[in-house]
Amino acid sequence: MAEAEIDGTFETRPVGPTDLESVLEHIQAGFDFYAEFAPDGWEPPQVFEDRDRTAALLADPETWTLLAVGDARSLGHIAFFPARLSTINDSPSARRFAPRPPGLAHLWHLFVRPDWWGKGVASVLHESAVSEMSKRGFSSARLVTPALHVRARRFYERRGWCVTGEMFNEGLELMLTEYRLALRPEDIRPTG
Repeated sequence: MAEAEIDGTFETRPVGPTDLESVLEHIQAGFDFYAEFAPDGWEPPQVFEDRDRTAALLADPETWTLLAVGDARSLGHIAFFPARLSTINDSPSARRFAPRPPGLAHLWHLFVRPDWWGKGVASVLHESAVSEMSKRGFSSARLVTPALHVRARRFYERRGWCVTGEMFNEGLELMLTEYRLALRPEDIRPTG
Protein backbone atom coordinates (compact mmCIF):
# COMPACT_ATOMS: atom_id res chain seq x y z
CA MET A 1 0.00 0.00 0.00
CA ALA A 2 1.33 3.42 -0.89
CA GLU A 3 1.56 6.14 1.69
CA ALA A 4 -1.80 7.84 2.12
CA GLU A 5 -2.54 11.24 3.60
CA ILE A 6 -5.81 11.45 5.49
CA ASP A 7 -7.37 14.87 6.19
CA GLY A 8 -3.88 16.38 6.39
CA THR A 9 -3.53 15.36 10.05
CA PHE A 10 -1.89 11.95 9.77
CA GLU A 11 -0.61 9.50 7.21
CA THR A 12 -0.57 5.74 7.00
CA ARG A 13 2.23 3.51 5.80
CA PRO A 14 3.29 -0.12 6.16
CA VAL A 15 5.11 -0.97 9.38
CA GLY A 16 8.81 -1.38 8.72
CA PRO A 17 11.69 -3.04 10.58
CA THR A 18 12.51 0.20 12.45
CA ASP A 19 8.96 0.55 13.82
CA LEU A 20 9.12 -2.16 16.48
CA GLU A 21 9.56 0.28 19.39
CA SER A 22 6.57 2.35 18.24
CA VAL A 23 4.39 -0.74 17.89
CA LEU A 24 5.39 -1.92 21.38
CA GLU A 25 4.61 1.55 22.78
CA HIS A 26 1.10 1.47 21.24
CA ILE A 27 0.45 -2.00 22.68
CA GLN A 28 1.74 -1.00 26.11
CA ALA A 29 -0.41 2.16 26.17
CA GLY A 30 -3.43 0.04 25.25
CA PHE A 31 -2.73 -2.54 27.94
CA ASP A 32 -2.07 0.22 30.49
CA PHE A 33 -5.55 1.59 29.73
CA TYR A 34 -7.09 -1.77 30.62
CA ALA A 35 -6.45 -0.87 34.29
CA GLU A 36 -9.43 1.52 33.96
CA PHE A 37 -11.84 -1.42 33.87
CA ALA A 38 -9.82 -4.41 35.08
CA PRO A 39 -10.31 -5.85 38.58
CA ASP A 40 -8.55 -4.13 41.47
CA GLY A 41 -4.91 -5.16 41.68
CA TRP A 42 -4.69 -6.12 37.99
CA GLU A 43 -1.34 -5.33 36.42
CA PRO A 44 -0.84 -4.80 32.68
CA PRO A 45 1.60 -7.14 30.94
CA GLN A 46 4.95 -5.62 30.06
CA VAL A 47 4.98 -5.99 26.28
CA PHE A 48 8.63 -5.03 25.92
CA GLU A 49 9.47 -8.35 27.62
CA ASP A 50 7.81 -10.12 24.67
CA ARG A 51 9.75 -8.09 22.09
CA ASP A 52 11.14 -11.09 20.17
CA ARG A 53 7.72 -12.69 19.61
CA THR A 54 6.21 -9.40 18.46
CA ALA A 55 9.18 -8.74 16.16
CA ALA A 56 8.87 -12.23 14.66
CA LEU A 57 5.14 -11.83 13.99
CA LEU A 58 5.68 -8.39 12.43
CA ALA A 59 8.45 -9.78 10.21
CA ASP A 60 6.34 -12.74 9.06
CA PRO A 61 5.39 -12.17 5.39
CA GLU A 62 1.82 -13.30 6.16
CA THR A 63 1.36 -10.52 8.72
CA TRP A 64 -0.06 -7.30 7.29
CA THR A 65 0.55 -4.15 9.32
CA LEU A 66 -0.20 -0.47 8.88
CA LEU A 67 1.12 2.44 10.94
CA ALA A 68 -0.51 5.85 11.41
CA VAL A 69 1.97 8.72 11.71
CA GLY A 70 1.33 12.37 12.59
CA ASP A 71 2.83 15.19 14.62
CA ALA A 72 6.25 13.65 13.88
CA ARG A 73 5.44 10.44 15.80
CA SER A 74 3.58 7.18 15.41
CA LEU A 75 -0.05 7.34 16.51
CA GLY A 76 -1.22 3.74 16.24
CA HIS A 77 -1.14 0.58 14.19
CA ILE A 78 -3.24 -2.33 12.99
CA ALA A 79 -2.13 -5.86 12.10
CA PHE A 80 -3.70 -9.10 10.93
CA PHE A 81 -2.62 -12.52 9.71
CA PRO A 82 -4.28 -15.81 8.71
CA ALA A 83 -6.16 -17.26 11.70
CA ARG A 84 -5.25 -20.53 13.36
CA LEU A 85 -7.49 -23.08 15.08
CA SER A 86 -6.18 -22.50 18.56
CA THR A 87 -7.35 -20.93 21.77
CA ILE A 88 -6.12 -17.70 23.25
CA ASN A 89 -4.54 -19.69 26.09
CA ASP A 90 -2.42 -21.90 23.80
CA SER A 91 1.32 -21.30 23.90
CA PRO A 92 2.78 -19.28 20.98
CA SER A 93 4.49 -22.40 19.62
CA ALA A 94 1.23 -24.40 19.76
CA ARG A 95 -0.63 -21.61 17.96
CA ARG A 96 2.03 -21.41 15.24
CA PHE A 97 1.48 -25.04 14.22
CA ALA A 98 -2.29 -25.17 14.67
CA PRO A 99 -4.32 -25.71 11.47
CA ARG A 100 -5.74 -22.72 9.60
CA PRO A 101 -9.46 -22.43 9.03
CA PRO A 102 -9.95 -21.54 5.36
CA GLY A 103 -10.76 -17.89 4.62
CA LEU A 104 -10.45 -16.59 8.21
CA ALA A 105 -8.23 -13.61 9.07
CA HIS A 106 -7.25 -12.81 12.66
CA LEU A 107 -7.18 -9.10 13.55
CA TRP A 108 -4.20 -9.27 15.90
CA HIS A 109 -3.82 -5.60 16.88
CA LEU A 110 -5.59 -2.29 16.64
CA PHE A 111 -3.96 0.11 19.07
CA VAL A 112 -4.03 3.91 18.94
CA ARG A 113 -2.39 6.27 21.42
CA PRO A 114 -5.13 7.50 23.79
CA ASP A 115 -4.45 11.17 22.98
CA TRP A 116 -5.48 10.35 19.38
CA TRP A 117 -8.72 8.54 20.23
CA GLY A 118 -11.76 10.02 18.52
CA LYS A 119 -9.71 11.66 15.74
CA GLY A 120 -10.35 9.06 13.05
CA VAL A 121 -7.08 7.14 13.34
CA ALA A 122 -8.67 3.85 14.42
CA SER A 123 -11.39 4.17 11.77
CA VAL A 124 -8.89 4.68 8.95
CA LEU A 125 -6.68 1.82 10.17
CA HIS A 126 -9.69 -0.48 10.53
CA GLU A 127 -11.10 0.32 7.08
CA SER A 128 -7.68 -0.23 5.52
CA ALA A 129 -7.27 -3.62 7.21
CA VAL A 130 -10.76 -4.85 6.29
CA SER A 131 -10.17 -3.79 2.69
CA GLU A 132 -6.83 -5.62 2.62
CA MET A 133 -8.37 -8.75 4.16
CA SER A 134 -10.92 -8.80 1.32
CA LYS A 135 -8.22 -8.23 -1.31
CA ARG A 136 -6.29 -11.19 0.09
CA GLY A 137 -9.31 -13.44 -0.32
CA PHE A 138 -10.41 -13.79 3.29
CA SER A 139 -14.16 -14.32 3.65
CA SER A 140 -14.35 -13.47 7.36
CA ALA A 141 -12.31 -12.12 10.23
CA ARG A 142 -12.13 -12.57 13.98
CA LEU A 143 -10.69 -10.59 16.87
CA VAL A 144 -10.73 -10.64 20.65
CA THR A 145 -10.97 -7.67 22.97
CA PRO A 146 -11.46 -7.37 26.73
CA ALA A 147 -15.09 -8.00 27.64
CA LEU A 148 -15.15 -4.89 29.85
CA HIS A 149 -13.53 -2.58 27.25
CA VAL A 150 -16.77 -0.81 26.36
CA ARG A 151 -15.15 1.73 24.03
CA ALA A 152 -13.46 -0.96 21.89
CA ARG A 153 -16.58 -3.11 21.82
CA ARG A 154 -18.74 -0.21 20.62
CA PHE A 155 -16.16 0.62 17.96
CA TYR A 156 -16.25 -2.91 16.53
CA GLU A 157 -20.00 -3.35 16.83
CA ARG A 158 -20.62 -0.10 14.91
CA ARG A 159 -18.55 -1.59 12.10
CA GLY A 160 -20.54 -4.81 11.85
CA TRP A 161 -18.53 -7.16 14.08
CA CYS A 162 -20.72 -9.73 15.89
CA VAL A 163 -20.04 -11.37 19.25
CA THR A 164 -19.35 -15.10 18.96
CA GLY A 165 -18.22 -15.96 22.47
CA GLU A 166 -16.25 -15.17 25.59
CA MET A 167 -13.25 -16.80 27.19
CA PHE A 168 -10.93 -16.11 30.10
CA ASN A 169 -7.38 -15.30 29.00
CA GLU A 170 -4.89 -16.66 31.52
CA GLY A 171 -2.03 -14.47 30.27
CA LEU A 172 -3.97 -11.21 30.55
CA GLU A 173 -6.06 -12.46 33.48
CA LEU A 174 -9.11 -10.91 31.83
CA MET A 175 -12.30 -12.14 30.22
CA LEU A 176 -12.15 -11.58 26.46
CA THR A 177 -14.97 -11.31 23.94
CA GLU A 178 -14.51 -12.83 20.49
CA TYR A 179 -16.00 -11.08 17.46
CA ARG A 180 -16.45 -12.13 13.83
CA LEU A 181 -16.97 -10.05 10.71
CA ALA A 182 -18.25 -11.32 7.35
CA LEU A 183 -16.13 -9.81 4.58
CA ARG A 184 -18.27 -10.96 1.64
CA PRO A 185 -21.90 -9.84 1.33
CA GLU A 186 -23.02 -13.42 0.61
CA ASP A 187 -21.68 -14.44 4.05
CA ILE A 188 -23.88 -11.94 5.90
CA ARG A 189 -26.91 -13.59 7.43
CA PRO A 190 -29.89 -11.58 8.63
CA THR A 191 -30.51 -11.57 12.37
CA GLY A 192 -33.79 -11.62 14.24
